Amino acid sequence: MNHALIAKEALRFRLGTLPLGASKTPALDTEEAGQLLAACGDPEVDRALRVLGETWQAAGLPSAGIDRPWTAGEAARLRSAGGAKLLDTLDELVTGITRCRIRP
Repeated sequence: MNHALIAKEALRFRLGTLPLGASKTPALDTEEAGQLLAACGDPEVDRALRVLGETWQAAGLPSAGIDRPWTAGEAARLRSAGGAKLLDTLDELVTGITRCRIRP
């Protein structure tokens, strides 16, 4: 599994749950952010990726699809299996971007 691609898809999914125009910040480069998160070594980011993988499995989704663009059906099953905990997990990836950027 490519953790950078998993993080990228998770970020794309999370950003897709936000209302359009909700953020005044420039668009996030999910590919760059995913690479940063995978390389960072932040324990909270690593935990979030693990929880995401566990939720993916709990949703009954094939492991081969987690690091590719998620279909609407996969996203719906993931949301159903993960609920609010899933959003908290994805938010940890988003906040992890800042922590990873400031690490030496």
